[in-house]
Amino acid sequence: MVEDFITIETKQLNDYLYHIDVRAYGAPRMLSIFVAKFDKSSVLIDCGTSLDTKKLLRFLKKLNIKLTSFKYLTTTHHHFDHNGGLWQLYELIKKHNPQVKILTNEKTKELLNNYEEHLARGKRTYGNLTGIMKPIEENAFKIISPSTNFSNTPSQLDYVDTFSINGSEIKLGILKTPGHTPDHQCPIFFKDDNLDFIQLGESVGTIYHSSELVTMPTSMPTYYNHEQYMATLQNLKKLFPSKSGFGHFGVVNGKQNFQTLLLEHESFMKEFREAVIKFYSEKPETRYVFEHIMPMLIPRTDLSFGNDSIFNGIALAIVYGMMMDLGYRKD
Repeated sequence: MVEDFITIETKQLNDYLYHIDVRAYGAPRMLSIFVAKFDKSSVLIDCGTSLDTKKLLRFLKKLNIKLTSFKYLTTTHHHFDHNGGLWQLYELIKKHNPQVKILTNEKTKELLNNYEEHLARGKRTYGNLTGIMKPIEENAFKIISPSTNFSNTPSQLDYVDTFSINGSEIKLGILKTPGHTPDHQCPIFFKDDNLDFIQLGESVGTIYHSSELVTMPTSMPTYYNHEQYMATLQNLKKLFPSKSGFGHFGVVNGKQNFQTLLLEHESFMKEFREAVIKFYSEKPETRYVFEHIMPMLIPRTDLSFGNDSIFNGIALAIVYGMMMDLGYRKD
């Protein structure tokens, strides 16, 4: 293990990369946003909801990252908590830099602009904490096809753009990682022939623990696809990033820690799915399955949650999403 193997603070991670906790839902350790600041431009990965935009702008100002510098606003997936405020942030940054683009795939663009059903579902769990979403103009997007090349040799990975920082070259790539959602993608940065960073989004579950390499599932309805999700994990096993970002929450430091966590998550996802099958066979009721799954989930976080917390809503959603994938429930 390397020292400080999990980063949960808002801080500079290396010579170009920053981790930001915007305190989504008014709480710490709920959502990670990453920004890369290069010599002549900047790249943002995810932005949170429309309720997080002002907080994000304050962080950018504090970090001395000018809005004129943004070349790309990059996504992991379309969910409101990760990119629900993208329409708003784009409109604000465009005033400072009309050339800024949302770098994403065709499916994310489609789902960001057909958000009504997704947002309505989110409100059932999060209420008004979802913020609001609005359509994004066609000209805002730079559409790419995420790479399916998961080479363990960084120099052989595909990339979409190149930047410089203090005389070093940084390449940006986008990997195709479906399962959590059909549009999920993982931005990567590689430097000096090394896979420097990957933003995993929710392709390897979530981390709600600050001192143990343990994960939670991300089997959210309605798009969760277990077969694709587990195939994505197999692809990610081929990579050895120095730092791994999680949408929820923080950064895992060290190549070996990434591999350890990935294997842990793969094992737990199998255990979790088998438990859903077992409890459903005992009593085919969502509430029964949920109540019996909770003792598996609670020890996997060191966050404090009340009886009516957002965590309970998240836990119910990941159980229901797995039940949908198993054919036990319909939308």
